[in-house]
Amino acid sequence: MNIDEIIKTSRDIDLHEISDEGKIRNPGGILALVIFIIGLIWSLFHFYTAGFGLLTATLQRSAHLSIGLALCFLYFPFNRTKEVAYHKIPWHDILLALTGFMTIIYTFVFYNDLVWRVGMPNQIDLLVGGLAIILVLLAAHRAFGPALPIVTVVFLFYPFVGQYLPEIIGHGGYRMVRVINDLYLTNTGIFGIPIGVSSTFVFTFVLFGCFFQASGAAQYIVQLSFAAMGRFKGGPAKAAVVASGFMGSIAGSSVANTVVTGSITIPMMKKTGFSSEVAGGVETAASTDGQFLPPIMGAAAFVMAEFTGIPYWQICIAAALPAIISYAALLCIVHLQAAKTGMQAMPKAQIPPLLTTFIKGIFYWFPICILVYYLIIRRFTPNTAGFYAILAVIGMMIVMRAIKLGQDSKKEELSFAANLVTHLKGLGHDILQALDSTARSMAGIAVACACAGIIVGVVTLTGLGMSITQVIATAAGNNLFILLIMAAAISIILGLGLPTTAKYVIMATLVAPAILMVEPTLPVVGVHLFILYYAILADDTPPVGVAAYAAAAIARSDPIRTGLLGFKFDLGAFLLPFMFIYNPEFLLIDTTWYKALMVASTSLFGIYCFSAVIQRWLFTQLKIWEQVILLAIALSMIWPTWITDIVGASVFIFIYLHQRAVKKREDETQNLSAGA
Repeated sequence: MNIDEIIKTSRDIDLHEISDEGKIRNPGGILALVIFIIGLIWSLFHFYTAGFGLLTATLQRSAHLSIGLALCFLYFPFNRTKEVAYHKIPWHDILLALTGFMTIIYTFVFYNDLVWRVGMPNQIDLLVGGLAIILVLLAAHRAFGPALPIVTVVFLFYPFVGQYLPEIIGHGGYRMVRVINDLYLTNTGIFGIPIGVSSTFVFTFVLFGCFFQASGAAQYIVQLSFAAMGRFKGGPAKAAVVASGFMGSIAGSSVANTVVTGSITIPMMKKTGFSSEVAGGVETAASTDGQFLPPIMGAAAFVMAEFTGIPYWQICIAAALPAIISYAALLCIVHLQAAKTGMQAMPKAQIPPLLTTFIKGIFYWFPICILVYYLIIRRFTPNTAGFYAILAVIGMMIVMRAIKLGQDSKKEELSFAANLVTHLKGLGHDILQALDSTARSMAGIAVACACAGIIVGVVTLTGLGMSITQVIATAAGNNLFILLIMAAAISIILGLGLPTTAKYVIMATLVAPAILMVEPTLPVVGVHLFILYYAILADDTPPVGVAAYAAAAIARSDPIRTGLLGFKFDLGAFLLPFMFIYNPEFLLIDTTWYKALMVASTSLFGIYCFSAVIQRWLFTQLKIWEQVILLAIALSMIWPTWITDIVGASVFIFIYLHQRAVKKREDETQNLSAGA
């Protein structure tokens, strides 16, 4: 099976079976149609508000979360281990969906009355608000498992037990009325910044990503990646990295990226000799890192823009070079993996011609150019830029169908009218699929953002943030390097149970202020990108590494081992955030292209050394002393100077030549043995 056959097979995969939150129900019948229509209405509502003006903040967020909460109970079964749970929806889940919808839409319907009752809620407000909080937690359990609701519940208990805690993290205590009022009737809880971002920027860009996928761009990008990388050692794995980088920068969703590109790249990797777990691990790492790659980063990046007050386009510019270097690091570690396991390039007959492939799908770059133009050059809001990009994709899809209609009409197999009907149906199917896919992807994200809002609301209400900031800074001894190590470790530990957005919100609320308190001269965007990077890195790890489960399903591998290998491949760039914290030029802040190029070069050098340490391989297996020296070189690149550059390069050349000599002797010994 060559690449074209694999691409044709991949088109038959139901991308709805896996979303960012796991497998989606498919009940069939009238109920399925009703759920489908609800999802379409939800997506169309956000498309309309993106282009023609948002409602007031509370109304927009209420309309967004009400349907998202309801869809979570309809999409995700309580018991995800039973296959039968995916083919029917019990009456109590329908009741939960209706109740969830009503508790949130309550703030929309009675908005004018509630504005005057903030701080003085009546009994109905308290009842509905308390029920809404409980249902958000239940929906989060459906979408993500127990970890996120447990963490949220811990924060929820804090206002009621603070008077019993040590003074450093304690407080005077709060009554239930105050807590529900702040979390439900103000914009600092459920309807806070995270859900505000989810209801605007995130939804718009996920919608753009789904339209982009529905246009057939994914297959083009994968083919182009194979054309560019297939001729190199371990070509399919390197093509997976490049393809997932391109798609991840557009989709902003690790699992959607895994399914779309992995359905093509994983079979090709296995075909050229990679094991199932390694193929799945490479795809997992490459797809997850897409959340850090502009122009569309994951949902957490939009939350970052709101948290920090930094325009999104500035965050994109600051993240661009680190993101490119992180993918270069992934290519390094994949190259060493291929060299270590003896993987070869793809057969020439299976490699598409690069120039022809690029030109054949050059129109797919048009919507991306529109997005970058309005987002980075014109500096429109992300919502407006996303809206124009969606219109560009739809226009491109119409033109593509019109061209195909003209080609089919010349064949005279069917009449023009019959061909027109066929292509109109195809266009309608693609548009409906994009709208439905967006709803399926966004339901869990909306609930995760609501949980994150609860956490932020509790921190704001109780002043916990300042207390934790003091504790963390004291524990680190006001030492920046130790504090950064602690931040990375905490983020990865949280990553074992929380989705990216919730991780980022917790870290940005509690840890980022501690870092800035210890070293106030650091750029705010650098500190928050540091936190975001490790939040994304932790997404590979079980039990919440759903991208690994998606890759494992395609590769038919063990999901736990697949996730751990994905984490290992991502470790090649583990030191990268430390590099851009200590070298703000890396973030393109107040620097010249020459300095940025120098910093990028030293970073790549350090990352390659670190990748060799992780793989224990350069030309042949590294000795312990070689690993220690390469690790020292990698660490020295965090604080590069001319001395470290010269010494590091000299020592690396020595190890490089030594490794080549050892490899040559091993090859000669093998040839002699073969001749004997």
